[in-house]
Amino acid sequence: MIIKCPIEAGVEILVYNLIDECINFEYYAIVDINRIWKNQDSRLSTEAGISDIAVLSPNFIFKKEDAGKVYGFIEVKSAGTSLFDTPQIRGQMEKINHYIYTNGIVWKYYCKKEQKWEKNIGIAKTPYSISEITVDKNVFEELMEEIRV
Repeated sequence: MIIKCPIEAGVEILVYNLIDECINFEYYAIVDINRIWKNQDSRLSTEAGISDIAVLSPNFIFKKEDAGKVYGFIEVKSAGTSLFDTPQIRGQMEKINHYIYTNGIVWKYYCKKEQKWEKNIGIAKTPYSISEITVDKNVFEELMEEIRV
C-alpha cells in the first residue's frame, strides 16, 4: 500500500488495522472519526480540527457527552509526508493525554503534549524515497509493544 498508492486514506487503513491488533477491547475501542462534522461531539473535536482515529472507552456513546471517555487521538498523514510539529498537531493534543502522529513509516507518540518515543519502521534503499522501502521487523515489533503498553 505504502509503495503502490501512498495516500492518506490507504495509510489510515493500515494504521487502524495495526492499532486494532494491539489493543485490548475490554478496555479500549478505536473509531475512525475523520469524517465526522466539527461540533457534533465536543469530546472528539478540537479547535485545530478532528483527528483521524480516536481511542475511546468501550462505553463511549457518540453525541452523549456523559457516556464514555476519549483516551487519545491518532493523526495519519500520507506516506512520505514529513511529520512536522504544526499548530494543527499541537491543537489536537490540547484535550487529550495520548496522541500518535504517523505517516505509516514513522510513528511518534506523545503523552501530555511531550514526545515520549519515535519509531521508524522503514528502511529506504535511497534516502527520502518510499518507492523502495522494506520494513525493519525488529523496529516493527518494538512499535507493536509500545502500542500495547
